[in-house]
Amino acid sequence: MNRIKQPLQRKQNADPRQKGQSIVLIALMMVAIIAFVGIAVDVGFIFARGSQLQAAIDSAALAGVVELSGWSEGASDAAALENNALTKSAQFLNANHMPISVTTSLNMPGNVAVETTPLGATQYAVTATWPVDTFFLKVIGFREPINLTRSATAAVFSLADIYASRRVEDGVLSTSNQAVFGPQICVNYGDPFSPWNSPFDPDSYTYQYRILVPDDYPDDILRVELFDPDSINSSVNDHDVTLSNIALTNGFTQPVVPKTCGADGGSIYQKNPCLLRTDEKSLVTGTPFLDIDQVNPYWFVRIDENRGTGGGNGNGVCDQPANGDYVARYNTRTEFLLYYFRQNADGTIERIDLVSYYGQTGDQRDVDTYGGTPGDHNTDMRWVSPGADISFAYDYDPNPTGPDVPATPLQIDSFEIDLTQDVPGIVRDQSSNARYIFLDVTTLSGASENGFEIWAGPATYTSSIASDVNLRNLQVLNTPGSHSSKGATVFGLGNLPMNSNYADNNTDINPVDIPLLYVGPEMTGQTIEISMFDSDAGAQPPVIFYFDSIAFTPDDGSALGYDPDLTDWAMAFGVSGQDDPDGVAEGVRCLPGSCQANGSATGPNSGWVTPAYQIEVPGNLDKCDYNNPNMFDCTPFYGGILTARYTGGQNDTYGWQIRIEGLPYLVK
Repeated sequence: MNRIKQPLQRKQNADPRQKGQSIVLIALMMVAIIAFVGIAVDVGFIFARGSQLQAAIDSAALAGVVELSGWSEGASDAAALENNALTKSAQFLNANHMPISVTTSLNMPGNVAVETTPLGATQYAVTATWPVDTFFLKVIGFREPINLTRSATAAVFSLADIYASRRVEDGVLSTSNQAVFGPQICVNYGDPFSPWNSPFDPDSYTYQYRILVPDDYPDDILRVELFDPDSINSSVNDHDVTLSNIALTNGFTQPVVPKTCGADGGSIYQKNPCLLRTDEKSLVTGTPFLDIDQVNPYWFVRIDENRGTGGGNGNGVCDQPANGDYVARYNTRTEFLLYYFRQNADGTIERIDLVSYYGQTGDQRDVDTYGGTPGDHNTDMRWVSPGADISFAYDYDPNPTGPDVPATPLQIDSFEIDLTQDVPGIVRDQSSNARYIFLDVTTLSGASENGFEIWAGPATYTSSIASDVNLRNLQVLNTPGSHSSKGATVFGLGNLPMNSNYADNNTDINPVDIPLLYVGPEMTGQTIEISMFDSDAGAQPPVIFYFDSIAFTPDDGSALGYDPDLTDWAMAFGVSGQDDPDGVAEGVRCLPGSCQANGSATGPNSGWVTPAYQIEVPGNLDKCDYNNPNMFDCTPFYGGILTARYTGGQNDTYGWQIRIEGLPYLVK
């Protein structure tokens, strides 16, 4: 019994100073618990603010990048577009209830960046910082706000894929061709970007093309052909012109007709183009009213223009030789460079240059580059694939003795690309699985105009289709389908330098339909911006835009240029006596034929149609009043080719520029 009482007695006799220790421990534990709870609350609060900031900066990037449609580094309007993007981003931050400190953080150095990606998209990166005050963390010493920084990068692809040719499928030269001028000319001659003194885009003197190779392309080889890549002109004026089969079955009696430059089209001077009239166009403008693609309107003799003046060893300045003079050193030297984009294992995209060709000029520059004699490649008025085993077909000569056309190897040695070996890791379109080969066209010296054309497709026609432009035109016309690209399509990226061939003289009003770009149904309600540069030399208004998939009936006898009763949708610009259909008042824009460039970067005499034509893609039926339907609000749209109907002038060099208000997307 005593053994039981002793412990109780010891407890009762304990030191009174030890009493209450548990309360202290509990109090200390409560402080720690509160601190941990406070940390958890503050950290959760910070994470919530971070998510809020990320969502806001994502929307700010997406909103801002839309304002950069048409942006290019160094362009005259680049700073204004960047400022518009910054303003729009700030507005979206405010709309997402961000404090003013977040909005002003956009102005910090390096927090906004704009660039063009290698694939041509405009990329816009935005960074913002939010100083977030804490509550419980201040107890343990974190008295300053926690700076949360979040970034987002958005992109928009606003460069339109413009069809490089009306006959891009079969490689026929007809109503127009590509044309660039040498760097030592001025923009007044019709090329806004190649001249070194261009005020429009001082950092880029290159026209960029891309060749779409569809997923179902049936061949391993893609043969890229250039028509007349040199700037050399023949001096011969007398030619025997062979008529097409369809002409001989529609009243023409002589299969071969002698024609002379000057009397039958073009100029007698070697410095000027010469397209001989075959007279087959009468079958288009009169009975039996054939389509222009059913006849052969011209016999091509010369398409280049020898331009420039100046003595010494220079390659010319902004002028032209006197009539009768032809100066080879004024001719333009042009580089044609093929490349592709490779996706590396780490996800980065890299440009890989493949092969290049330098078009000849007929003077010492040819010797310096290739050796031999000036102009010895014989590419004038011929289709050629530089570096290929069969550079051109030599027009049925089974034992060709002419010189090959050498290319400058980089990764491969010719313009025939083996798609199974030469382009490893090529980037594919995520939606269509298509591949793209790119081509840069840059003039390096001279002042002349270099007319050319591009075709791409299988290498299966070298023994059956001629390289001579006129023989090829006849072969394809007389035997439809004999020369097919098998789906390979050449596009100009955003800009297309053109030379009009269709008019016979400055009073010949014959509109031609020019396919510009394919527009899918997902573009319904969006805006396409189209401008023209330096449309003069006899071009005529109006310019009519329509879709090949929507009913359209031309009427060249009306002011509109089409029959409104038989047309479901069209937009005609420059119609006398009325405002343009996008709301721009009559007289604000220059009219085709009067858009001469004077070398200035802005204003009505810059050469550009300004403001650009605004084409709203039909199909948004929200505003349709079915009791009073109209073509702009009540026309459904399922996709189609946007086509321009336009009367070009005689040998008028001009340019198309097309930008799409593309849908923005987040990159990261």
